[in-house]
Amino acid sequence: MIELAALSAAAAKRLGLWMCVSTLLVLASVNWGIYQKERLLAEGLDVRFELAPVDPRSLMQGDYMALNYAMAGEVAARLAEGQTDGVLLVRLDADGVGQFDGLYLGQPLQPAQLKVQFRLRHGLIKLASNAFFFEEGQGSHFAVAKFGEFKLKRNGELLLVSLLDENFVKL
Repeated sequence: MIELAALSAAAAKRLGLWMCVSTLLVLASVNWGIYQKERLLAEGLDVRFELAPVDPRSLMQGDYMALNYAMAGEVAARLAEGQTDGVLLVRLDADGVGQFDGLYLGQPLQPAQLKVQFRLRHGLIKLASNAFFFEEGQGSHFAVAKFGEFKLKRNGELLLVSLLDENFVKL
């Protein structure tokens, strides 16, 4: 009987240790993701992409701006059959707005070309995010958005920072 009690105490101790280790791994993973996004915000290149109009209201999710990109049609026209992910090439104009310059297929980059990761989801080209959420009742304020402002990492990863009006003023 003493051995059974000792066995169950040992099993309880192992279970407790396993739960602590699992919790620490989850917290470390979350914090690593936060650290990477903070570095991207601090060190990333500022890039803007022109937006195409989309309805900004969802009854299930509240107020948000669904993001579609002006270059989406050009990108979609160049995709291979069945392609859903990839990297596109852009050049920045004088205002820092990314202009589509082709798909990246491993070729050497030309001067001033940047790589940008994209995904095709439900027929729409997605750069970083396909939605920008804001407080309820602020739809008219964000409805004038003409550009999305992003931070670009060297590997092509994007992070949406803000929406801009036609004069590049942050909304």
